[in-house]
Amino acid sequence: MKISFIDILDIFLVAIILLQIYRLVYNTVALNIFYGIIATFIFWKIVEAYKMKLLSVVISVFFQGGFLVLIILFQPEIRKFLLIVGSRIFLKKFIFSIFGKSGVSIKTETIDSIVKACAIFSGDKTGVLIVIQLHQDIKNFIQNGDDMDAKVNIPILESIFYKNSPLHDGAVVIIENKIIKTRAILPVSYNKEIPSRLGLRHRAAIGLSEKTDAICLVISEETGYISYIKNQKRTIINNINNLKMKLEKDFF
Repeated sequence: MKISFIDILDIFLVAIILLQIYRLVYNTVALNIFYGIIATFIFWKIVEAYKMKLLSVVISVFFQGGFLVLIILFQPEIRKFLLIVGSRIFLKKFIFSIFGKSGVSIKTETIDSIVKACAIFSGDKTGVLIVIQLHQDIKNFIQNGDDMDAKVNIPILESIFYKNSPLHDGAVVIIENKIIKTRAILPVSYNKEIPSRLGLRHRAAIGLSEKTDAICLVISEETGYISYIKNQKRTIINNINNLKMKLEKDFF
């Protein structure tokens, strides 16, 4: 059988779509549903290959009639996928990803300032929530807050999160190399799998990560632990150098 360019393109596009869907449902309860659908689809194709007509009809009816059910089950993930596709920078992200670059214009000194400030906050056990935009525009998911247009540096981050500062509640939002909002309110996650010991800052960070690809840094005022939250996955940073490495990996 001769394989044409269209066949290769078809396989490539399907692989890209499946990969994006997997990334959206990774580390969520929807991941098991995704695995179940893939397994059922493979089983269906095996049944068709061996010409088991009755079983093939039953499974095909399941896929045809279950399409609406799948939309309902994956509603949050489908919504997030369409928001990413509809983002003004989606094409830019796709092009840069082919060449191994993020396409996000952020300076090394910005990352250094964030990392050093987090080290100070962690040592002082200062409660902190920092949001850093990656590829997807996050402005539609940020509520209220005070507008700001300031270069990211250690003194200004310290002044914002100083415990007696009126700006320390809520999130600081960073886009590229500037702080564009303080006291921002984020969409809170109601995922029951989130440990009860995690407070509102963590739930807000996870909530934003359910809807966007933003990076959220949370520092606990009880323990001083730094949490790196992205795509609904929370990673505890045990070494401040690891925080720098993770940020550089995502942006460069």
